[in-house]
Amino acid sequence: MRDTFELNPDILAALRAPRPYPAVSLLLPTHRAAPDNAQDGIRLRNVVGEAKRRLADDPAVDKETLHTIEARIDAAVASVDLTQVTEGTLLLVSTQDYEVWQLPTTPQERVVVSDTYLTRDLVSSWLHERPYWALVLSEECCRLWHGAGESLSEVTGFGFPAEPELPDQRDALPGANFGTQPSPYREERLRQYLRDVDDKLMEALRTGKGPVHLVGLANALNTFAERSRNAERIGARVERGGADKANAHALLEILGPARAEYTAGQQRAALERLGEAIGARRFAAGTDEIWQNVQEGRVQLLLVEDGFQVAAVPETTHLVPSSTPDDPDVEDDVVDTLVESALGTGAEVVFVPDDALAGHGRIAAVLRY
Repeated sequence: MRDTFELNPDILAALRAPRPYPAVSLLLPTHRAAPDNAQDGIRLRNVVGEAKRRLADDPAVDKETLHTIEARIDAAVASVDLTQVTEGTLLLVSTQDYEVWQLPTTPQERVVVSDTYLTRDLVSSWLHERPYWALVLSEECCRLWHGAGESLSEVTGFGFPAEPELPDQRDALPGANFGTQPSPYREERLRQYLRDVDDKLMEALRTGKGPVHLVGLANALNTFAERSRNAERIGARVERGGADKANAHALLEILGPARAEYTAGQQRAALERLGEAIGARRFAAGTDEIWQNVQEGRVQLLLVEDGFQVAAVPETTHLVPSSTPDDPDVEDDVVDTLVESALGTGAEVVFVPDDALAGHGRIAAVLRY
C-alpha cells in the first residue's frame, strides 16, 4: 500500500494515462482503529462484489478479460492490510497492473469502470496534506525526508543519507568530520560538503513538489541557504542540533510549528496575490466562472477553502449545480475535479482557511490574462 506523500508529478501522470478498457477504481472510507474499523472488511467485499457484477454484465468485457481483471482485483484486495489503513483506501486495477493507495481524508464510496483511473480524490488528499521535504543538515550526516501531513518517510536514494568524504586520517577520528576547532580549513570543508548535498537535493527535488524545510545548527543552515542552487524551494528553517539522529516521529514534532507558520505565510501570500488580481480585474470567482477559465487554461493560481464542497454536473463550458445526488451525472464534490483540471494546465493550487473567500463563493482564481 502506498501513501499520498509518495505522489509526485511523474507518478500522477502515469496514473492518469489511458489504459485498455476496463480500468477499475474502487474507493472506500476506512478507519485506523476499533471500533470504527469493524465494518471495513465488509465494505471492501461489497465494493469488490459490485465491481465484479458490473464487469460481468458489461458486453464490452469478454470472458478472457473478465478472468484477468478479476484476478487482478483479488490480488489488489489481498495486498490491503486492514490493520494499517488510513481514512480512505483507493484500489486502482487494470488487466496490466494494480496499485493500492491510502488517503488521509474520508472519501465517498465509489466504483468506477472506465479507460482511465479515478485520481481526483488522490490528488485532492495530496494537496490538502501539503507535501514537503525536510533536509536535516549535520557535519556528520545529512538526511532527506519526504512528507505530507503527518506522514514522513526518509529518502534513501539520490545519494542520501549523505556523509562527507574522508580526505585524510585526521578526519577519520570519531565525531564530526571537520575537526574540533573553528578554522578556515574546516569552514571550507563544510562548504564543499554542503555543495555536494545541494547537488544531491536538486536531483531529488525533480521528482516532487513542495518546499524544503531545513533543520540543523545555525552555521550549517546559513552556509547551505546562502549558496544553495535550490534557494527558491527553501521553506522554513529550524535551528536544532542532533536532528540527524531523530526518527520520523521526533522530526515531525521538531518541524510542526515551523510547518504551520510556513503554511500560514503561503496562504497569506496567495490571498495578497488574489487582492492584486482583483484590483487589476484579472480574477475569477465562483465554481462556474472558474470552471470556464480552467477549461481555457487561463487559471494561474487557484484558491480553495479547506472545507468547500459542491455537487454539480460538469459540462464542456459550465457547471450545473445539482441537489439530486441520485443523478448518475452529478459529481458529489466537483471541486476535486476543478483542482485536478487546474493542475493539469500548470496552475498553482492553494487551500486557505474556511471563510477566507466568503465574498467570492469560497473559491477564486488569479488569471494569466
